[in-house]
Amino acid sequence: MNVLITGGCGFIGFNLSMFLRKKGFSVVAMDNLVRKGVEISRDILEDNDIRFVHGDVRNIEDFSNVDKKIDIILNTAAEPSAIEGYKNPYFDFTNNFLSVVNVLELARKNRIKVIQWSTNKVYCGDKVNSIKRKELETRFEFDDENYNDGIDESFSVDGNDHSIYGLTKLSADLFCQEYARAFDLNIIINRFSCLAGEWQWGLPKQGWFSWWPIAFAYNFPISYIGWKGKQLRDILYVKDICELILKQIEGIDDFKGEVFNVGGGIKNTMSLMEATDYLENKFGFKPEIKFEERPRRADQCVFVNNIGKVSSTFNWEPKVNPESAMDNISGWVRENKELLDKVYK
Repeated sequence: MNVLITGGCGFIGFNLSMFLRKKGFSVVAMDNLVRKGVEISRDILEDNDIRFVHGDVRNIEDFSNVDKKIDIILNTAAEPSAIEGYKNPYFDFTNNFLSVVNVLELARKNRIKVIQWSTNKVYCGDKVNSIKRKELETRFEFDDENYNDGIDESFSVDGNDHSIYGLTKLSADLFCQEYARAFDLNIIINRFSCLAGEWQWGLPKQGWFSWWPIAFAYNFPISYIGWKGKQLRDILYVKDICELILKQIEGIDDFKGEVFNVGGGIKNTMSLMEATDYLENKFGFKPEIKFEERPRRADQCVFVNNIGKVSSTFNWEPKVNPESAMDNISGWVRENKELLDKVYK
C-alpha cells in the first residue's frame, strides 16, 4: 500500500513514516520544512528509504510532486499551536482548514482514503470548563459522574471559545465528515488530546509534555499559565498512536466520516505540576517555575478523552503510561543531545 503522510517531518508524521516503513508500506513524506528541527527528521527519513517530497499542503499544485499512485493520506500537517492563531488568524485558516480542503479534493478526484488529525480543541473551552471539577493537591479532576471516563464524541462542539486554532480544526473536522458522506469516501477523523514522544521538537507554546524533559536538560524555565499548574490532560505516547493508526489503515474501508476521541484516556493522566515533580525526583533538581495567574484564552482546565469507542472499535488501548513516556523522552533527549543542541542552543 502506498501511503502519503503530510507533515511527514513533524513529530507524528516522522514517527508514522518510520513505523509504517518498517511494516512494509511504501511511504512518501511531504513537508514544507518550516518548523525548526524538521530538517534533521527529513535526513533520517531519507536514510531509511522513505521518499521525501518538499511541498506545502496549502498549495494543491504541490501534490503533483508525488510521483506515485497514493492509496491513503495520513493528514498530520497543521499549525499545531493554540496561541499563534491570535497573532495571524489567516495563517491558521490556510494551514488547518484550506489545506484540508485540498487534501479532500485530491481524495475525491482520485478515490484516496484519508485519516485526518483533529483535536480536543473542537470542544469549546467554556463548555469543558463548565463541567464540575475538584481541586486536589497536584491536579484538578472532573467531579461529575457523567464524565468519570472523560469526554466522548457526543459532547457538543458548539460555542465561541475554541481558540482560532480549535475553530479551524473543527471546520476541517466537519468538512471531512461531510465529504465522506457526500462523495462516498473512506475517511476517519481522530480527535486527539495530548500526544507525546521522541522526535517532538517541543516548545512552551506547543508539545508541553515533550518540552518538559527538554527544559530540564537545558535548564530552561517551566511556565504554569493558569490553574497553578494543576491543569490535567490524558497523555498518549507515540508508539501507541502508531499501533492504532495501523489498525485504522487496515479497517478504514468500513468507515465513511467516522469520528473518534483518541488519547491516553482516564488511566493515563498527568498534570503540569505532576510532570514537574516527576522530573525533579528523576533528575534531582528544581527548575525555575514561572507562574501566570490568568489561563490562556479558550484553554481547558481538565481535558480527558473518553476512548471507549475507539478502543472497542479497533481492539486497541494505550500500553505506555505517562511516567514511562516521560522516561523514554528523557532518554531520547540524553542520547541525541548533539542533535537537540542545533535546535535549542
